[in-house]
Amino acid sequence: MSVLLTGSSLIMANTNSLLSLDKIINNFGWEKRIILLIADHEDTNLIDGVEAFFAESECQNKNRNLVLHKIVGDEITKYAMPKRYEGKRGVWLIGYDGDDKAYSRDLSLLNQLYDLIDAMPVRQNEMLRQASSCD
Repeated sequence: MSVLLTGSSLIMANTNSLLSLDKIINNFGWEKRIILLIADHEDTNLIDGVEAFFAESECQNKNRNLVLHKIVGDEITKYAMPKRYEGKRGVWLIGYDGDDKAYSRDLSLLNQLYDLIDAMPVRQNEMLRQASSCD
């Protein structure tokens, strides 16, 4: 009986301890746009490229309310993944509404990121209300 209770406790603990990616995304809702990076440790070009983009473009990213959420390597197993991300690796732009706006398996999304964001209606209103301090 004690073995059965211990086993069921361990199973329950494992399912409850997973981080909900949907919940994390929703916590940023209507306040931040998210760049989601999901990569294996071997994807060093992707990881380094995204990190460099955020380091080099800090002001532009802050101006557009962009935050980076990285899930790399073994961290993937710590998350309850929504089906739309299961088995996929790459970079996603997630809007204020929590929906995926763009995706690429490589760094190509970063090359068009600001154009995509700046074309969004909510961003158009933001640009009218705030002056860029990054130029």
